[in-house]
Amino acid sequence: MLRLLRCEFAKLKRRPLFFGAAAVSALIPLGCALFLPDFKAFTSGAEAVDRMMASLFQMSAYMLLMPALVVLASNLLFEEQDNDTLKNLITVPVNKSDLALAKMALLFLFAAAFMAAGGLVILVIVLAAGWEPVGFWRLFWVGIGQGIMMWAGSLPCILLVVFLNRSYIISVIITFFYTTVNYICSMNDAFIMQPFGFNLGTLLPGPLSFRWYYQYFDTSKIGAETAALVERISPYFVTVPQAFFIVCIETALFLTLIAWVYKRQGC
Repeated sequence: MLRLLRCEFAKLKRRPLFFGAAAVSALIPLGCALFLPDFKAFTSGAEAVDRMMASLFQMSAYMLLMPALVVLASNLLFEEQDNDTLKNLITVPVNKSDLALAKMALLFLFAAAFMAAGGLVILVIVLAAGWEPVGFWRLFWVGIGQGIMMWAGSLPCILLVVFLNRSYIISVIITFFYTTVNYICSMNDAFIMQPFGFNLGTLLPGPLSFRWYYQYFDTSKIGAETAALVERISPYFVTVPQAFFIVCIETALFLTLIAWVYKRQGC
C-alpha cells in the first residue's frame, strides 16, 4: 500500500490539475480581503482571524473542496484505463482494491493540504494588515479537521463516480447538488439542532462539521444576533470524539464499497 501511495505521489508532477485545485483554496480568503468592506472594519487580530477562518470553513470547504475532491477522484481512478495501462498493472500484479485505496489516501492528504493552504493564506493576510493573529493556530488545526470531514463526506459521490464508470458529467452534477444540499443544511436549524445520533444532522458532513467547528470561534465579543445563535445551537455541539467517530464509521463503509466496486470492474 505504501509503495502504491509513493507511486501516486510520483505521478503528481504530471498532474497540474492537483496543484491548480490546491491553489483555489486561496481564492475566497483573498476575495474577502480585497472586496469585502467588513474586512477593513475589523477592530482586532482575533476578530480578523475568526471572520476570515469562518469564510474558509463555510465557503471554501463546502463549495470548493468537496467538488474538487470528486473531480480529482475521477481523474485518479480512471487515468490508467484512459491510458490503457491498467492491464499492465494487474499483471505485475497490483491489487485493484489496494490501488483504489492508495488513490483515496492521496485525496485525504490533498484535502488536508487544501485547508492548510487556505489557512496559511489567511495568516499572511492578517500579518500583512498589521494584526496579531490571535487564536489562529487553534482554528488552523480545526480547519485541517474539517478538511478530513469534507474528504469523508465526498466518499459517497466518489463511490458514484466508480459505480458509473467514467460518467464524469453526471457524477459532477450530482456532486454539486450534494454539495449545495450540505451547505444549505449546515445553515438550517432543522439540521444543526439535532441530538447526536442516527439522523441527518449527524450523518451529513455539512451539519456535522458545523456543529463541531463553530464552538471553537471566539464568542467573547459578538453581537446580539450571533450570541442568540450560539445560545440556540450550543446544546447541539458535538465533541471531537463524537464527530470523528461518525467520520471513521462512514469512511470505513464507503472505502470498502469503493474498493469492492473498483475491483469488480473490468480493465
